Amino acid sequence: MDFSFVTFFLVKGLEISSPIAFAALGGVFSERGGVVNIALEGIMTVTALTLVWGAITFHSVWMGLLVAVITGMLMGLIHALVTVTFKVDHVVSGVAINIFAVGLSRFLSQSWFGQETQSAINSRLFPDLLGINSLAFWLIPITAVAWFTINRTVFGLRLRSVGENPEAADTLGVNVYFMRYAGVIISGALCGIGSATLFADKWISGMVAGRGFIALAAVIFGRWNPIGAVLASLLFGYADTVRIVFESRIPIPVQFIQMFPYVLALVVLAGLAGRARAPSADGRAFEKGEG
Repeated sequence: MDFSFVTFFLVKGLEISSPIAFAALGGVFSERGGVVNIALEGIMTVTALTLVWGAITFHSVWMGLLVAVITGMLMGLIHALVTVTFKVDHVVSGVAINIFAVGLSRFLSQSWFGQETQSAINSRLFPDLLGINSLAFWLIPITAVAWFTINRTVFGLRLRSVGENPEAADTLGVNVYFMRYAGVIISGALCGIGSATLFADKWISGMVAGRGFIALAAVIFGRWNPIGAVLASLLFGYADTVRIVFESRIPIPVQFIQMFPYVLALVVLAGLAGRARAPSADGRAFEKGEG
């Protein structure tokens, strides 16, 4: 097999996997703290737009990245406020944010670019490395940092404790509300980085295309572990890479090939739904003084 083709396949797969993987890492931080975050899709939708706006407005793609990360943190803050402080059902809040994100992104695009479903072209892009967006390679060190943070630091221990038994953590002096807010806000920041590995040259309505939901599947498949979630994201991402590379070479209708990554996500969820164990307090509201 041609070595250049293998190299292309591997790096292209990393680029395609990275938006899912960054969002999945965000999902791990949120859910290990006890907050279900199905708003990953919506957060990526808005941050993908603010990335382009920031890059064009400030004449720097790095400023665009900063704007996207800040936007993701603000979107995460909304989800945390609704679920942690006001104790709204986490799934309801996530669905509402996903719907809100569609309308908000279209409104902002209309206001900023005069077009509701697409932005202007952004000519300021991240540097290429081996022919792909160099930001995709950030996934490797960020995954290592995420694993170390969750498993080897005091912050990670406290985050896991509030996701497993917030009442016990509270009696030991851990600020449950702060830790849950922190987990969700970190989740939003990682979604901002994830959106920057999509198509930073232009925002188009619907460009996230379900990657946030696939990231949720990766979180479950990876058993709420950063490395496991990233490996699961790579599985889904490389499945999509197979579709892109081979869809014109396989003698079956192209629509079936395009379905493959999404069908794989459904099969994985169906196979693990009864066996994967989420953090014990995941999705459960905490009331100080109870328990």
